[in-house]
Amino acid sequence: MKKSTGQAAERLGRPRLFDDETERRMVMNAAVTVMNRNGYSAMSVADVLAEANLSTSSFYRHFASKDALAEALIRRDGRSARRFLDAAIDAAPDPVAAFHAWLDALLDLFFQPGRAERTSLLSAADVLGSRRAAEVTDEMRWLLAEPLVDLLRAGHAAGVLDSAHPEADAVSLFALASQISFSEHGFAGNRDETRAQVMRFAAPALRIPDPGARRKSSRSRQPGKKHAS
Repeated sequence: MKKSTGQAAERLGRPRLFDDETERRMVMNAAVTVMNRNGYSAMSVADVLAEANLSTSSFYRHFASKDALAEALIRRDGRSARRFLDAAIDAAPDPVAAFHAWLDALLDLFFQPGRAERTSLLSAADVLGSRRAAEVTDEMRWLLAEPLVDLLRAGHAAGVLDSAHPEADAVSLFALASQISFSEHGFAGNRDETRAQVMRFAAPALRIPDPGARRKSSRSRQPGKKHAS
């Protein structure tokens, strides 16, 4: 005797409404909304599922725990930020311009509305409370510093940047920019001051030419200009 369609559905469970990729994205997007509203510590799996309008099984199909969800969010945003930095560098005509493009794009992550809020949200102390989340964050920091390596190496080879140790220099420059951006002893909240402070150290270390000095030199060579001896 054949079972009815209703009996078969009951035996198999409620049919899924979304494919894996869509369902995972819905859970992650809902988590960001709840974290913005309540903070990570106060967020529960039930809160996320209520926001996403999904079942408990929808969560555990993709994430073993709330901390695993946080790690996935950090990775997703880190990869998105990396694509943003790569696009800025790829549009630059030379290694020096590429360095400035990297720095400006990185500062966008820390100061541009929308991007800055997400960066702050996922770098909060309660999000990084687990050892694994802190390790993933370190991986993502390298992911954002890494684009500097090739451009520093190319600039060094071309004689326009001084970087004999591009990997160490990339890590140092990322740490400098990020720390100044967030530290209460730096220039938190002030993008222009943060950039100037980074360049105060980066320019002499990498021997980056001062555009202002070049403009002054160009003006001094204009015909008809007289100079005191």
